[in-house]
Amino acid sequence: MIVKSAPSYPKFLFCLIVCFALGQPCSAQTNETDGDNTPLIAVKRIALVDLDGVIRNADANNRIRDLLDGQRTKFQEEFRAVEVDLQQSERDLLSRRDLMAKDEYDKLVTAFQARVAELQKDIQYKRQSIDNAYQKALSGIRSLAIEEVTKIAGEKKIDLILKRDSSVIFLPHLNISDEVLNRLNERTKDARIEVEINKPTLE
Repeated sequence: MIVKSAPSYPKFLFCLIVCFALGQPCSAQTNETDGDNTPLIAVKRIALVDLDGVIRNADANNRIRDLLDGQRTKFQEEFRAVEVDLQQSERDLLSRRDLMAKDEYDKLVTAFQARVAELQKDIQYKRQSIDNAYQKALSGIRSLAIEEVTKIAGEKKIDLILKRDSSVIFLPHLNISDEVLNRLNERTKDARIEVEINKPTLE
C-alpha cells in the first residue's frame, strides 16, 4: 500500500479496510513518487491501540482513584463538622433576634453569611483541586502508556499505530492494547503513587 506523507484520509482508511478484510499485508515500494515528485511512504506493519481503554483499566489509575476517594471523604467529614457548627450558630442567632438592637443584629447576620459564603467557596476549591489532581495524574499515566506504545513499535518494527476507535474493520492480532496495558502495569506496580492537592485560584 502506498501512502503519501500527507494522505487523503478517506482513501487511506479505505485501503486499510480492504487490507484488513482480505487479511493481506499492506506493503509498497519505497522508491516511488507521485506526479509532483512527492516521496511515497511504505506502510508494511500496522497495529491498533485503545489508549483510552488502557489508561482507564491501568492499575495505577485505580490506585489514584482510591487515593482521591479517600481525600474526598476526608474533605466531606471536615465540611460536615463545619456545617453542624454553622447550623448551631444560626439557631443561636435567631434566638437573639428580639433581644438585640437591629443594627447590632444585622452585623451578626452579615458575619454569619460571610462564614457560609467562605465555606461554599472552600467546598468549590476542594472539589476543583481533586479534579485538577486527577487530570494531572492521568496525564502522567498517558505519557507512560505512549512510551510503551513507542517501545512496542520499535521492537516489532511497526510502521503505523492507529487509535482503536479510528478503525472499522481489523484483525484481532493487530490490537496491541493488552500488551500495552500489561507493560504499563508492570512498569508502575512498584511506583509510589502520590497525589498533590493544591488550592486552585478561582476568578
